[in-house]
Amino acid sequence: CPSSSGKPNHADILLVNLQYVSEVEIINDRTETPPPPFPVPLCPQLANKARTEKEEKLSQAYAISAGVSLEGQQLFQTIHKT
Repeated sequence: CPSSSGKPNHADILLVNLQYVSEVEIINDRTETPPPPFPVPLCPQLANKARTEKEEKLSQAYAISAGVSLEGQQLFQTIHKT
């Protein structure tokens, strides 16, 4: 839906937890195609976090494929977190 702030390049997004939905009623059916969604920009902090997470997962996968014991993997993760 259009932004409540009135800015043309913003939109209000409503999230609904479907676990609490018991019934859906269609009030009026639309026939026109909705406008394309606005692109979601990735801020540098999110891009850095995604890159860091990917590197950590790759190092964990490498440890598993290299035959490192479970205790060794846990020790590496503990040292890495500190």
